[in-house]
Amino acid sequence: MKTIAGLAPGGAHSPRYSAGQRDIAPSKWSLLQVIEDIREPLGLKGTSISLLRAMISFIKGDHITAAQDDGHICFASNVALAKRTHVSVQTVERHITKLVSLGLLTRRSSANGKRWARRDTSGRIVLATGLSLMPLSARHAEFVQVNQTYKERITNLLILRDRCAIALASLKRYLPNRPDIEALFNTARNILRRRAPEDALTTLLKNITSKIQEVNPDQTDKLRDTAPENEGHKEPHMNQSVILRVLQKPNLLT
Repeated sequence: MKTIAGLAPGGAHSPRYSAGQRDIAPSKWSLLQVIEDIREPLGLKGTSISLLRAMISFIKGDHITAAQDDGHICFASNVALAKRTHVSVQTVERHITKLVSLGLLTRRSSANGKRWARRDTSGRIVLATGLSLMPLSARHAEFVQVNQTYKERITNLLILRDRCAIALASLKRYLPNRPDIEALFNTARNILRRRAPEDALTTLLKNITSKIQEVNPDQTDKLRDTAPENEGHKEPHMNQSVILRVLQKPNLLT
């Protein structure tokens, strides 16, 4: 999938700040990049990201700000969003509902439910109704923390998977011709060739080390000594329910 930087309009890329400018608010494309990074734990599809990108492209300026309505409210119609996202209007409506439910958008509805903007005599937008993107800015630090937690979980899973592979190699070395453990070899191959959850990898590692224990207790102790956190180590599963709780209660991550 293309990166945000590659799809942002010319001149709208994230600015580079000097040491004295680090307190400047991130650009609207930087805000979107964080959401793209946590797309998987949020349960978002690529279409939702494309829709957010389309909405952001309608926002005036390089930052999402509450100073002016056109600085955070997308008042484009679903037809216009569908055209820019290259999907149907029904798909746009479905993904808007998803984004609102996750707290990435808020609605500012008019009496008739339509989106519109009012301009003054100079053509400046002074009032608008539609979809506000302010949550992307207001909750940016929270989303960054979710991203950090997600990256740590992925890293820990990769380490656990590598330890399973090392233990499996040891098992093959000590018990090369044991028909009774062929089922364990097949199970291990099936688990390690896909993106397995933590509980499956933890169980696999315990099963492998218990088999090694039968013929070489010292080797099992060595495996445990080099990775004591394998047994009983539980990383939080960043599934949809956990992410929703994290997003609703930021202090869960502190």
